[in-house]
Amino acid sequence: MTRDKTFISNFAGHSTKSRILFIASLIFLLLICMISVSLVWHLSIESKEKEVIRIAGVAKAGFSGAELEMLDHNESDLSKREYREVKEGLRQIVAAYDDVRFAYIFVMQDDKLYFAADSEQDRSEDYTPPGLEYKEASSEDKKPFYDGNTTVFRSTDRWGSWVSVLTPMRDAVSGDLIGVLGMDYTETAWYRHAVVDTIQAALIAMSLIFVYLSLVYVIRSNLIIRKEKAKLSEANEKLKNEEELFRTIFEQSPVGISINVNGIATYNSMYGKIVGRTTDELKEIYWEDITHPEDITHLEDTPEERIFCEQIRRGEPKTTSMCKRYLKPDGSIVWANLLAAPLHMSGGSRKDYLCILEDITERIKAEHDLRENERSFSVLFSNLPGMAYRCKYDVHWTMLFVSEGCLDLTGYPASSLVNNRDVSYNDIISPRYREILWDRWLHVIEEKGKLAEEYEIITASGEARWVFEQGQAIFGDDGSVTALEGLIIDITDRKRKEDEIQYLNNHDFLTGIYNRRFLELMKVRMDREDFFPLSVIIGDINGVKLVNDALGHAEGDKLIIETAKIIQKCTRENDIAARTGGDEFTILLPFTDQQTASERMNLIKEECERYNRKLFNEAYSLNISLGFATKEKEDESLDNTIKLAEDFMYKRKLLEHKSSHSVILSSIKATMHEKSHETQQHAERLTYLAKEIGRKLKLTQLQMDELELVAMLHDIGKVGVDDRILNKPGKLTDEEWVEMKKHSEIGYRIAMSSPDLVAVADFILYLHERWDGKGYPQGIAGEEIPLLSRIVSVVDAYDAMTENRPYRTAMSEEEASAEIRRNSGIQFDPRIVRVFLDKVLNVKYG
Repeated sequence: MTRDKTFISNFAGHSTKSRILFIASLIFLLLICMISVSLVWHLSIESKEKEVIRIAGVAKAGFSGAELEMLDHNESDLSKREYREVKEGLRQIVAAYDDVRFAYIFVMQDDKLYFAADSEQDRSEDYTPPGLEYKEASSEDKKPFYDGNTTVFRSTDRWGSWVSVLTPMRDAVSGDLIGVLGMDYTETAWYRHAVVDTIQAALIAMSLIFVYLSLVYVIRSNLIIRKEKAKLSEANEKLKNEEELFRTIFEQSPVGISINVNGIATYNSMYGKIVGRTTDELKEIYWEDITHPEDITHLEDTPEERIFCEQIRRGEPKTTSMCKRYLKPDGSIVWANLLAAPLHMSGGSRKDYLCILEDITERIKAEHDLRENERSFSVLFSNLPGMAYRCKYDVHWTMLFVSEGCLDLTGYPASSLVNNRDVSYNDIISPRYREILWDRWLHVIEEKGKLAEEYEIITASGEARWVFEQGQAIFGDDGSVTALEGLIIDITDRKRKEDEIQYLNNHDFLTGIYNRRFLELMKVRMDREDFFPLSVIIGDINGVKLVNDALGHAEGDKLIIETAKIIQKCTRENDIAARTGGDEFTILLPFTDQQTASERMNLIKEECERYNRKLFNEAYSLNISLGFATKEKEDESLDNTIKLAEDFMYKRKLLEHKSSHSVILSSIKATMHEKSHETQQHAERLTYLAKEIGRKLKLTQLQMDELELVAMLHDIGKVGVDDRILNKPGKLTDEEWVEMKKHSEIGYRIAMSSPDLVAVADFILYLHERWDGKGYPQGIAGEEIPLLSRIVSVVDAYDAMTENRPYRTAMSEEEASAEIRRNSGIQFDPRIVRVFLDKVLNVKYG
């Protein structure tokens, strides 16, 4: 201050013109600084207002109009869940934004404002109960209710002086105004950023003024020294001190300073440090030599620095501020804020100017890193194989953030889930998993662990999907849960494949009911007191082997499949029915006593009979032997219970076997007559003729009985031959003949599958062997062929020749006899032919 007074005193000795010029320039600089500082203040306040309006808009999106409409705005709201959720939302606003002191919701009734809820704890001195009238309300407080616009204003009430932000809240469906969300900022918090910004601007302005005064001071001091030679010694000392002060300020300034006076530029060390050049180097180069090329030439705009230089050339420089990049000699880049302003000094040039350079590289780098992090997170979230989330710890799982994968996963856009705008995530979870998921989170939070859970959701289209959620709780300093974060991915395809594998592991591939493996697992599970009395039904299909051999395995499989359907139809929800063998079934019946088990077994029998009554061919009828037993006590063995059920079943099988076997054989014989042209009369004639030969040969009674069976069933194997081959009117092809000859072996297998026919199986097999060994299927000759086979082959050939067929007319008895005689010793046994022709055909038969 003493030096300033000395300067002004010295300056007063100069001409009035110089003093006027100095004062005018100083006033001009002061005005510029004041305007700049004022502008910074207003811009900061304006920025703050925009920010709080944006915050208010974001905050009100977190409240549901449905919740507000459920409030009565009196003390009865204290017990309502909606009031607690609204109040919790207001508390979170205050917790999320440090500058907000109060958050509240107004409603208007009869032109009066009432508090719906506020952010204060119930025990707080500032707490306002619901329904309390805000008597200090001004016209500004009521303004949003009338014009529907957000307003920012300063007010004073019994709580103090505030800057208030009021934003209207509208119903999402009707658009009606239902309340106003208010947020109060203390004056200290409100003006904090503006004060900081203004102080910084004022410091820069003061630096400029100080530099300007220092420059003027130096210049004027030189003039004073020249004019006051008598005081040269004192003036030189003073000048030296002032120059030292200026140099000290100039060199130690935290910003780079460049002064260009009369075309000569002076740089402080900080300026050179920022751009990476010495002060001497800076004097030899032009600004374009050290400026980043992209800041020199733009496609659309002319660089501000070039404009400023052009203004200097014309002697009309204007204050310019810009952000630019410098290239250091090593190729590195420095970001800087450059402020260039003209210098108007007495005796100076109109081209003089001052530059202030501030290094902002670190700030630019930090901003760049922040943008890169935001971009990386954006790319990461957009490419996640599911939905990343952050949500509240509440029963709705209220989402605070949801990634873009939400749409693909749930069918809902992310915005629909945020703050439960259209739907809550809990609504999407399949109802049967909601309680399970809540309990799992409770356990995870208690253990401070991580969640890994699979469950089902229902998408917007109604599709059920399986998802895998992995997440964890975020805890505050007080140990409370502030949020939940995690990732949810679609595992529907994996679950579907697992279910398919599980199904194949547990189910029989033919019938679709459970298999032995699953039954063994359920035996272990049910063999405990919780399931007693535990009954077991054992079943075995009768005659499957006979049907397989006679009609083919496809027909046998059909019997098994139809039986399984009936068994499954007769089982209850908790019963376990399984196929435990080729034609065997086992049923576990928990909580079932002997009486109920007997009723279940009889029901299966009745269903089988009902099925059989609908059939046209008895060969395909179902006949199953069943047995049951019951385990009632823990000390009884389940394996022993199953053994008792099997014994019961086998006793039933012995009683039912003969009748069921007879029915199946009769059905097979009927099928044979239906498929071939050989009628029942043909079989009866063969039986008569064969028995006549047997009598002439004096066969035993056993041989006669077997001969009758062979004659009746000689072509039973034809049931396994394709109808198109059997009924073909013309000559068979080689391939068709191969198929036709298989009927001997098929007949043999049918006979072997029946205990009553085993004795004649070989006779049926060798019916088409020839005396000369050229027959089939084994090509044996002479007396190697069983006697009964040789007898039936002769009478079969004779009867076939004397009957009409689709591919030829019948021969006369004389022609047939002659044909038989010609083949004696070739195809037929000569002795059998002689007996047949000489002793049998002379006997009349009907």
